Amino acid sequence: MDVLVSPSPREPKVWNLTDRLGRTVGQICNTTENRFVIIATEIGPDAPLSKVEAVQPSLEAAMDEIAKRLKGVCQLSSRRGG
Repeated sequence: MDVLVSPSPREPKVWNLTDRLGRTVGQICNTTENRFVIIATEIGPDAPLSKVEAVQPSLEAAMDEIAKRLKGVCQLSSRRGG
């Protein structure tokens, strides 16, 4: 599954995660320096992000982990996600 990462228009240090069809799959939140938390929209065995390791040291590491676990591409979008 491919995922687009867009800065949240309302919350600094938050990036919204959507699939290529525009469906929300989660968020990445920068809670403290060197701590980026991946939060799945849905929890359970069929949720796309349920098996992703939740805490990463950078935004890039979080995106790499999402791409690896979902066997797709995770890329930063230039538009702000709503």
